[in-house]
Parts: sequence; structure tokens; C-alpha cells
Amino acid sequence: MNKLQENRLNMFLAVKAYLLTKLTVLEPLPNFTAFFTAFQELLAAIHALLEKQSFDKKGLTDAKRDLKLNLTTITGDNARKLYAYALYINDHVLIAETHISQSQLKLKADTLLKEFAEGIYNRATLHLADVTPYGITTATQLVFRTAIDDFTAAKTMPRLSKTESKEITRQLTDDYVGADKLLAQLDALIEIIRITDPNTYKAYKLARKTIDYGTRTITLRGKVVDAVTKVGIKGVSVTFLDGEGVSLVPAVVKKTAAKGGFNVKSLAEGIYKFKLTKVGYVEQLINVTVNSDELCNIKVELIKI
Repeated sequence: MNKLQENRLNMFLAVKAYLLTKLTVLEPLPNFTAFFTAFQELLAAIHALLEKQSFDKKGLTDAKRDLKLNLTTITGDNARKLYAYALYINDHVLIAETHISQSQLKLKADTLLKEFAEGIYNRATLHLADVTPYGITTATQLVFRTAIDDFTAAKTMPRLSKTESKEITRQLTDDYVGADKLLAQLDALIEIIRITDPNTYKAYKLARKTIDYGTRTITLRGKVVDAVTKVGIKGVSVTFLDGEGVSLVPAVVKKTAAKGGFNVKSLAEGIYKFKLTKVGYVEQLINVTVNSDELCNIKVELIKI
């Protein structure tokens, strides 16, 4: 969840807290109860999605880290035992293949660690009858095999989590839009008591404000260049639309600078469409996914008419 999204959620919660204190006054308003109930249900859904997004990512990362540490430890232990055996039989090839420090193993990328572990496992299997005195047995090989397979399976877990995260992002976007629409309905109802109950009206408007609680940071950096010359294009209008192609409220439009660049601060996490227009160039519509607390970089090439 980025800062702007967090600020909006804080505003939603402030509105909810205030309205709960004024139910006696507001419930007689037409359809207030239905709108407010739906609003509270969306807030509960948003909280559930944010919690899942946060803890699922952390859980997968921790699990993969633990499995990698386990495989690194087992691989290093078996490599050292095979190295001792290789020195005993004076097998120079096996010596070279198994001579590695624990610190070198820890620095290996996931794929390279998996390949090296497979190599050590296979060589241990090949010499199993002779390396039993060194502590490599059928039982230890079973543990080794399990560690390799578990880590291999864990390597795909972040991809699955990324797919799931995109679905959560899409649902969060829908829920935020839904909450805004319900607030618009509540805004209209509160206008009814603007004259008859000015204190309630003013307090609601205060709760309704979105306050920036943190430093605004760039969440998207873009550059627009000519498709042929690859030179940045100044003055391109970049209009931000939601995932369905509808203009944002309030509207968000950027103009590219001298070298074709543009930045966006505190853009809420979600799926957007960007419409890029400039006289003399073919209009282009692109899809962009903005993830929480992650700088999104895009580069677009426009074709001259």
C-alpha cells in the first residue's frame, strides 16, 4: 500500500468513525443506512485484502529464505565430505568439483545453487558405497533430495504470489472506487442538512478531507520518445485513466518535459491506462500496473503521422 492509498484509507476510517457518532441524526436521511452499511462492508474487504497482501508476501519470502539456508547448509556439508573422499583417492576432477567454501555457496544465485546441489547429490550417489564412512548414506541422501526438491518448488512461489498480488491489486482498486462512489452518495445526503445542522455538516467535511501524512514520493517515472529517432518528445499530454479507460476523478494529466520525461507522485496502487497525445503523432493507449512501494518505470515510443 503506497502513501496516497494509505491516506485515502485513513480518510475512509475517519468518515466511518464520525458517522457512527451521528447515526441518530443521519439515519432518517433517505437511503443513508444502505449506503453507510455498504461503505463499512467495503472497508472491511479492503482491510482483509491489505492484510493478505502484506502477510502473504512476507510469508513466502521467509519460507524461501529458510529453504535456501537449509539447502546451502546440506550442500556444503556433503561437498566437504566428498572433498575429503576425493583427496583420499586422489581424484583431481572430483577435488575441483567439490572444493567450495560455505561463504561461496551462500553467494550463489538461486538457480546456480540448485544446479550445484544437484551435482553434489549426483556425485554422492555415484560414490555412495565408498563414502558411507564419511557420513554420506542412503538416509542422508534422502534428506538432501528433499531439500533440493523443496527449494526448487519454493522458487516458483514468488511467481504465484505475484499473480495473486495482481489480483489483489485489481480488487483493491475496485473496492477503493466503490468506496469513493458510496462516499459521493453520502456527500449528497449530508448536503441536505447543510443549513439545518451546520455543525454536523462542517464536522463531516473535515473528516472527509484526505490528509497527506507523509512525504510525497515518486511512484512512476516515464519517458516518451520518437519511435524512429529515439529522441525524447516535449509536450506530450499523458492522461491517466482507470483500468476500464475512464478518466480519474480528479483528472490527472501530465505534460512531458524537454527530454520527454514525466513523473507522478503518490499514485495509488492499481491498474491504469495512459493516453498519450501530441499533434503530429499517432495517439497511443497503454496499460500500466502500479505496485505498492515500488517505482514504476515506463518508456513509450510514439509514431509520427
